[in-house]
Amino acid sequence: MEDKAALKKLEDALTEYYGWAMHAGTREKIAAAIQRKAARLHVPTDQYCVLAASSSSELLSLVEEIAVSDTFFFREPGQYEFLRTTVLPELFEKHSATQTVSRDNRLRLWSAACSTGEEAFSLAITCHQVNAKADPSNVEVFATDVRNRALLEASRAKYKLPALRACDVELRAKYFENYYNPPEAPLDSRYTVISNVRRLVIFRRANLMDGTFWKGAANRFELILCANVPMYLHSAALRQMVERLSRSLREGGYLMVAPAETSLIEHARLKRIHACEGFFQKQA
Repeated sequence: MEDKAALKKLEDALTEYYGWAMHAGTREKIAAAIQRKAARLHVPTDQYCVLAASSSSELLSLVEEIAVSDTFFFREPGQYEFLRTTVLPELFEKHSATQTVSRDNRLRLWSAACSTGEEAFSLAITCHQVNAKADPSNVEVFATDVRNRALLEASRAKYKLPALRACDVELRAKYFENYYNPPEAPLDSRYTVISNVRRLVIFRRANLMDGTFWKGAANRFELILCANVPMYLHSAALRQMVERLSRSLREGGYLMVAPAETSLIEHARLKRIHACEGFFQKQA
């Protein structure tokens, strides 16, 4: 790309709107996405950079291209085991003990960057494993992502076998319906998450760097999963994100990030849980 100023303007826009740090790997993904988008629009790459930087809709379209990533159910088995054996039993017990007569007293959990839904449904399945009576009257899994296409896929709740590679046969049989399985192409088989699990999850589009999104989120959630987000943020955006996540947790609530992101979370009220990498609990 000849016009470095045009590229810099686009990178600055991505940093401002989405909090991205411009690491070498991120720049490589951006460059590849720019080439694809410019080719489809039949414009020079420099011209596309100027266009995208000045258009919020085209900037989001570019993010759709850049942020595509491989994900699957129960991506970090050790963390989900900790959720299953320690965190969720504690939260369900506390929730049951403090229930009051009110219109809405659900246990609120949040998958903050849900991608195509595997994380949110993994969390909902784990809730069912811990409490067979989990239903929309007592549990809500709020799931958000910035990408419209990812959320459309998530809402369909239909997945190919590679997405289930960390699920054993028993779990697949209990929580998925096989609706299409051509014998000549087993890897193209599609599995649908069962309705009792789907009903727990609510999908919404959200840019986590948009301050207006956080209004009304204070002390709302008992558990937040925000994995594979902190590592992509620049330092100021990361500090702001961690502060907002802390405010959104109820006292005693838990934050889960990717194990590799553990060292990135620094906050006076978030105590690291050493029993499992990536877990923090909000203190008084």
